[in-house]
Amino acid sequence: MKGLKWVAVAVVFFSIGAVAQTSTTLGLKPILLTNGWKVTGTITTDGTVGALTAVNILDWNLKVVQTTDLTWTEKDSNDLNISGVTSDGTRIFVKTSPDGVLDGGTLFFGRAGGAGGVGTNAVLADFTQLSVNLGYVGGIAGWQDEIWGLNYVGLNQRNNSRYRTAVAISGQPNVFRVTVPIISSAPLLMTMFGTITTDGTIGSLLPQNIVSWKITARNQDITTYTKANSSVIAATGVMSNGTAIAVSHAGGQLQIGIPGMRPTFVTLADFTDATYPDGFANYYRGNYGVMGEKFPLVAPTVNKYVVARR
Repeated sequence: MKGLKWVAVAVVFFSIGAVAQTSTTLGLKPILLTNGWKVTGTITTDGTVGALTAVNILDWNLKVVQTTDLTWTEKDSNDLNISGVTSDGTRIFVKTSPDGVLDGGTLFFGRAGGAGGVGTNAVLADFTQLSVNLGYVGGIAGWQDEIWGLNYVGLNQRNNSRYRTAVAISGQPNVFRVTVPIISSAPLLMTMFGTITTDGTIGSLLPQNIVSWKITARNQDITTYTKANSSVIAATGVMSNGTAIAVSHAGGQLQIGIPGMRPTFVTLADFTDATYPDGFANYYRGNYGVMGEKFPLVAPTVNKYVVARR
């Protein structure tokens, strides 16, 4: 019986130990930095309650994204050069090339560059000689601008057909949501989206039949940092109560990234720099410096900054 009691005690003891060491994953508080950068993700600890060091941080998944949008509306662009565009009331179509040689239709919104600048175009579908000249068979969609240049994707449509470029939005008369394939995927994600509003015309659409539009070209620079490609560079004044991770206002710092001569890192919170007495967060790329930052993190009277919660 005594032996059984000791076994029972041992089981309870080791069970408690196991609970104490159960890993805990917490969601990072989204950090909005300057220049369109945003940091999101998760941090996993070994379950320690109290002070945390780098050893207690078992894993992380930090997603750092810079979003740059370029938008065209009826207020700053025009649709004067559209052709071969039709609507049946529920969809908007663009005519493809009849034979792969002759021009088909085109639906795009453009604006001049002004004073020698480069014009910008939001191309929802183009089946003219332009797509062939750029090396695409079966049409293109995408955009052209003065910063990123030509950003197109092939539509690969068959000749002598219609390409659906927008679909009516339920409950919004004459408003159509555009459909454009992903132009490029992460780490440089390029997408286009938006709406077109017509005057309700069924059949061929002329420039005057499209009364308004808002088309957005979105460029997203995406980088992910995990334990596989980065490390905890600094973890001082970091604490956990089991449901949140916080960094002390009194000289705390939590930084994850790639160390070296030209380090790249995400500063989730830093209170070590006297220049920023109430803390800062930033994203630093070794060859370029500070890409985006946020400060202050807290008011002077707040004693800690929460970086993640369950």
